[in-house]
Amino acid sequence: MIKVKLLRSVLLVLAVLFTQVGNVAAAPQTQDTPPITGTIESITTQTDAKGMTTVLVTFEDGQTVHISIDTAVDLLLVDPDTHEVDETKVGSTLEIAPSAVILDEEPAEPDVHPISSILANFFFEDDPNMASVIDSFHNGDNEAEQVFGFGVIAQALWMSKSLNDGTADADLAAQILIARQSGEYDSITLPDDFTWPDDTAPTNWGQFKKALRENKDKHNLGVIVSDQADDGSENPAAQQNQGNGKNKDKDKGKDKE
Repeated sequence: MIKVKLLRSVLLVLAVLFTQVGNVAAAPQTQDTPPITGTIESITTQTDAKGMTTVLVTFEDGQTVHISIDTAVDLLLVDPDTHEVDETKVGSTLEIAPSAVILDEEPAEPDVHPISSILANFFFEDDPNMASVIDSFHNGDNEAEQVFGFGVIAQALWMSKSLNDGTADADLAAQILIARQSGEYDSITLPDDFTWPDDTAPTNWGQFKKALRENKDKHNLGVIVSDQADDGSENPAAQQNQGNGKNKDKDKGKDKE
């Protein structure tokens, strides 16, 4: 009698285990992703920057899928030789396996701040790599620590442009920013024809901008970001000469009086 009860218990355990295994084996079948199905509204071929051609299928319900040329050929959507779209397929029903769909790549996060890119495009139009240099002015070695605000960076770049015959100079802008931080403006490498007013180097940022006749109303970050800035700039030495000429004209006027 004990043997019969033991046998029944063993059979019951085996039955439970068999049921559990059967459920696990059946689970993947119920979780399979169904095919993408719809009525074709349009079929277009697209070529990316690398020269790779893909096919974009748009369904009438708004779904869009990218597939490879080979998949499109297998689905009879394009000619296997010319890869021209078979327009007769528009309006027909199509099923595409999810595994055949080319997933859209997630946009890469920008390596630099957007304002750095804007400033690089304005001051160094032919050198997009300068965006990372400008970004280093803003972040320094530690990205969590802001070193200079973009407004000051824009002014320094404009000043370097004025001091360098109308061409912005990142190294000179860096010297200007360092001098602003240290107050040692006599350490800046200036053009040979430039002299400080009264032959005395400024001791603060305000004096420095005044010495360069920096136009604070037109030379600011806002006009660059809003695309209203004039990228023309004069050499401060030339501005000084013009100023001296104006003074001479005034003196001549006084003599005439």
